[in-house]
Amino acid sequence: MCSTRLHTNLILALLLVVVCGCTNKTDDSRLVAQVYDHKLYVDDIESLVDKNLSSDDSAAIVSHYVDQWIMQMAVLSKAEKNIKTDFSAELQNYKNSLTTHAYEQKIVDQMLDTIISDQEVVSYYEAHPDDFQLTSSIVKAVYVKVPLKSKALPKLRQTMAKSTFGDAELMEIEQLSSKYPPIETYLDRDSWIPFATLQMSVPVKTYNEELFLKTNRTHTVSDDTSVYMLRVLDYRTSSATSPIELQYDNIKAIILNHRKVDLILTMQRDLMREAEEGGHIKRFGK
Repeated sequence: MCSTRLHTNLILALLLVVVCGCTNKTDDSRLVAQVYDHKLYVDDIESLVDKNLSSDDSAAIVSHYVDQWIMQMAVLSKAEKNIKTDFSAELQNYKNSLTTHAYEQKIVDQMLDTIISDQEVVSYYEAHPDDFQLTSSIVKAVYVKVPLKSKALPKLRQTMAKSTFGDAELMEIEQLSSKYPPIETYLDRDSWIPFATLQMSVPVKTYNEELFLKTNRTHTVSDDTSVYMLRVLDYRTSSATSPIELQYDNIKAIILNHRKVDLILTMQRDLMREAEEGGHIKRFGK
């Protein structure tokens, strides 16, 4: 316990140094830990200190970081003695990649046009129908779950079976569900949902989804306690093209990515031409 208290006190003292500030960043008086030739200084952990946290919380964060650093350096020190591979080429390639990526991202942030019109989305959707094939059936539907002995049941059956189904019918269902609780409803007629998700709420059993959806715009099923009434307003079966409203955000992301790629390619070509015209590219040999 004494060593733990001393360790905590040491961390708190280091935190004080970080907060107050000090020069001579690699002064050994600012050492936090050392493993063989590897040294950890106060400045290396400065970013870990959050002034909004309590001293105990900050100490815990710093202490954990120091413990992890010590373990990593212990392994690294042994590895450095036993592995003689030169990684300078790999490190340079990695640095080059990071630098190039950072510059490309800067160009994208400054120059990428992020405004995408509805017409662009529609045009892309119509030009690439095979890219938006469904793998399972989806529906636009409303349903109600009514207790078997509910007084609202006859009226709800009549409303759900009407040849047209619009705002008036939805309002009628809402009024009945409020007047004769408990009635559960799903009345979002504009949203597409997976047919499998619908089946979790309405116990529809079918071995042929496509045939069921084609032949059952209205469907009623019951169990020991309730009657479930379903009205299918629209549907798409698996292998059909997904509705554009479901793909809208996805298409915008695709168009934006294409613009990003084109922008980077244009930048690369421009910089190549600039270097060549300035005589900064020399090819030797064949």
